[in-house]
Amino acid sequence: MSRMNEQSVRAAIVALSSALIVIGVAPASAAEVRYDPGDTVYFTYCHAHPPAIRIRPGDTVITRTKDAANDVFQPTDKTVFPRLDLTRVNPQTGPFYIEGAEPGDTLVVRIDRIGLNRDWGWGASIPYFGALAPEYKTAMITDPVPDRLFIWRLDRSRMLGVLDLPNSKIGKVEVPLRPFFGTIGTAPAGKECISSLIPGPHGANMDFNEVVEGVTMSFPVFEPGALFMLGDGHAAQGDGEIDGAAIETSFDVTFTVNLIKGKKINWPRLENDRMIMSIGSTRPLIDALRIACVDLVNWLVQDHGYDKIEALQLLGQAAHLEIANVVDPQYSVACQLDKRYLPR
Repeated sequence: MSRMNEQSVRAAIVALSSALIVIGVAPASAAEVRYDPGDTVYFTYCHAHPPAIRIRPGDTVITRTKDAANDVFQPTDKTVFPRLDLTRVNPQTGPFYIEGAEPGDTLVVRIDRIGLNRDWGWGASIPYFGALAPEYKTAMITDPVPDRLFIWRLDRSRMLGVLDLPNSKIGKVEVPLRPFFGTIGTAPAGKECISSLIPGPHGANMDFNEVVEGVTMSFPVFEPGALFMLGDGHAAQGDGEIDGAAIETSFDVTFTVNLIKGKKINWPRLENDRMIMSIGSTRPLIDALRIACVDLVNWLVQDHGYDKIEALQLLGQAAHLEIANVVDPQYSVACQLDKRYLPR
């Protein structure tokens, strides 16, 4: 073999190896790991939480999560208080330490399965919480909404949530169940410890109802190991979570992790069979929208060969915008684009 041919072969091997890392190919030693969290949950996303377990890129984890109230309610309860402890809401399972993850990498998580593991969930009207009620960031002299707990029956055979409405003419309603994670993400940047109620560049409480079984999510890595967590299971939720709570319940979950080394992203991203989506979180709502759309423009430029202004023109005519939440300390918006606009 000539020296030039040898160099060409070596270059091809290096390029192939890099490509395998970039697309997140699972190593041959990928494992299926079961983790029972018991009562070990966290209410912040934080660099200081000790890892629940350490896993490798390509590994699949089978675990479970508690509901947003830390499983304190019973189906016979009628009110949120006094059972609800506001210092212990949105409990997160994890964190999962991904070997080899370093700041500046991208963590890729595929949600393989979401399983409803009980036959009821709860919704609520919560005083001083919700998009249509006086809340802590909006001073009003009107009365808060009344404290009321709604217990939804989860008909898993028909995948419907059923709620009796004794004070309404209709008497009972049924809504389709579409289980998803309201809160999911990595440890934030800057050695901050941030409440699991607050979404941001690290993900967390985005309450985006497309985080369903089968999707693939990407998150920035800000800390060694990424320290991935998830929780806040929703059996169903309308856009925006305007009443402050979805149909809250616990889940069994299976997910698979992977890693893109050396690829830096700034905000969470989501991909399903049809769409790519960027998710931005802040207040006011218009700035969350801007963050999401700018990130999607950057995604098209950096990964799909678009000119920036031409990408913006495309989004101007073809983007779908979805309000994920308008109740959390930061609001969340998703900017979405059909995959038919991606070059092959």
